[in-house]
Amino acid sequence: MTYAEADFLIVLIKDDDWLQEAAETVYEERRDELWTDRATLIELMLVAYREEWNVLRTVTATRALVDVRDDVEDVIAAASYVEDDGFTPLDALHLVASGDDPIVSSESDYDGYSERIKLEELN
Repeated sequence: MTYAEADFLIVLIKDDDWLQEAAETVYEERRDELWTDRATLIELMLVAYREEWNVLRTVTATRALVDVRDDVEDVIAAASYVEDDGFTPLDALHLVASGDDPIVSSESDYDGYSERIKLEELN
């Protein structure tokens, strides 16, 4: 088995990269043994957000390329909040992680998505 780190997957996802040919060769030779984890998906969310790529597409494309050894439904749900609702990747991950519990935060982005204990009103 071979662990696929984020930079390798970024090269595969990008339209053009100076390492594309090498990455594609490795992918073709090892496609059945490549795997990654949720940490890589989170890193890819951050990179996609910074580069203004479609975050949800980046995460789902990665899942299609390699086996992901973790429960990643929360990462996919967070990526959806980034694309559909304008959340930052980390705020989206916090929102999904909170589940049905209230969030203690000064971030108004959560309003309408979760009950929020508004720190700014307690000051």
